[in-house]
Amino acid sequence: MENSEVEINGRKFGIVRMLNKNKNASARLREGRIVISIPQRWPNSEKLRVETNLLQRAIRSIEIGKWQVEKSKKIIFFHGQMVTVMGKRFRINFVESERFGSCLDDEEITIKINSNHPQKDEIAAKRVKSIIVNQIMTNIKYKIESINNNFFQAEIPRISIRENVSRWGSCSKDGSIMLNFKLFFMPEEILDYVIVHELSHTRHRNHGKRFWSLVERIMPDYKERRKWLRENGPKPLQREN
Repeated sequence: MENSEVEINGRKFGIVRMLNKNKNASARLREGRIVISIPQRWPNSEKLRVETNLLQRAIRSIEIGKWQVEKSKKIIFFHGQMVTVMGKRFRINFVESERFGSCLDDEEITIKINSNHPQKDEIAAKRVKSIIVNQIMTNIKYKIESINNNFFQAEIPRISIRENVSRWGSCSKDGSIMLNFKLFFMPEEILDYVIVHELSHTRHRNHGKRFWSLVERIMPDYKERRKWLRENGPKPLQREN
């Protein structure tokens, strides 16, 4: 079925129409797109009626904030967007071009996009993420090393940042630390909690009593931070480690 787009609250959302072999129709928000699925065996008139109704309801849900774009598995970037990452503010600027490219001028991230490319959104998001990570990586390493030196004195051979993972962070057996990219769009005290959580695994590999006692000794209010993360973090991510 033909795809199009709609502007909601100053932002454009793609509309993807699909036919399925199920009995029910549905609409959902997926990575910045409204995906409408209609049973293939329905008459055309019924398909059109239900599709129109679902689209109207989806638009209204996004307008009033019932459907939160940030709760999708990946962070979505769009033209004109202002993002704040660890105190640094960036403006996202998408420019039409035959070839993909990216640059950072002051605090403006410019991404050149070929709108005819089938994976333009994924490529653009990857380039925005790369620029942001390059800008904050020095601060991330300093923060982790400071906390580690003050409380753990552990060997940390590698620090990495990933997106679309099932954990907020991880600590490998050799002490390497991985942090979820989404954390950098959250309050910094939440990031600090996840760092302390993962560094505590350099002492205790499981989540036993000694592990949580260590976390609490370093961060007495960790339960409040943990609760905030569970309540406000994207729903696909259900656990910190």
